[in-house]
Amino acid sequence: MQRRQLSIVASALSDDPRQAPRVARLHDFAGLLYDAFSAALNIPDLSPSGRRDFRHLLSAENRQLVALRCDLGPHGLGPGADVDRAIARLGKVMESAAALRSPLLCVDVGPLPNPPRQEKPKPRVKPEEAGLIIIPSPLQAASEASTLHHVPEKIDPNFPIRVDAALRELGKLADRLSVSIALRSDLSSFAALERALSAANCPWFGVDLDPVAILRDEWDIDEIFSRLGPFIRHVRARDAVRGDDRRTRAVAIGAGSVNWNQLLSHLNDAAYEGFLTIDPIELPDRLGCAIAGRDHLRLLR
Repeated sequence: MQRRQLSIVASALSDDPRQAPRVARLHDFAGLLYDAFSAALNIPDLSPSGRRDFRHLLSAENRQLVALRCDLGPHGLGPGADVDRAIARLGKVMESAAALRSPLLCVDVGPLPNPPRQEKPKPRVKPEEAGLIIIPSPLQAASEASTLHHVPEKIDPNFPIRVDAALRELGKLADRLSVSIALRSDLSSFAALERALSAANCPWFGVDLDPVAILRDEWDIDEIFSRLGPFIRHVRARDAVRGDDRRTRAVAIGAGSVNWNQLLSHLNDAAYEGFLTIDPIELPDRLGCAIAGRDHLRLLR
């Protein structure tokens, strides 16, 4: 299995963004992912000299800027969102990414419209079963009665139109600035993400893969990689314990339900050559959990 470089979310190392590159070097993380907007620093507000100083902080410690990250909030690009403002905000972040020579911008785009649901094919009746009254088991009947495939989904017809138009506009900006964008949505499924990428049809767009999202999704890991594997641009390395009804609770990498051997094998098959960025932000001991995750992943590579 190929050896991968590990990076980390800068805010997990220090509340002072200037100290993060030094701490990353001390703990042997090759790269850093910075939030574009934080309490300590708004990267788009940096002056040209501020951007030079930022690059110098990284180069002085021989650390790589893996990506910038931005969250569009609970409304994303959908109903209730100021889409023009969101696009303008992302445009400024992309300009900063280009100026800082960041290869990537990771964006949580918020809610995405689901693709139309496909009816499950009805089982064929064998000749020997013709004329028989087949009574389903109580468990089967309950399952069929409760499946989402039988529940008509209420869809705002303008929702997909708004999102697709916004993504096309972002694609134009990405092309003009030569910045790749890795998309994810904590509020939507991988099926919805695939639909959005297909509708945008932008070579600068890809997937910011979150293993915890795989635990929560209707698709299993094989289907996710068969459909989206070639589009993976970044991996957000984190773990969780999976409970009932796909609920999850964040834990350190290696202590949860993510099958890391399987995941890394799929990444190899998908020819993914990027960083694994450890993200322990939801955990109480961020640095301790980041180091534990680093050590666990190194044992597998």
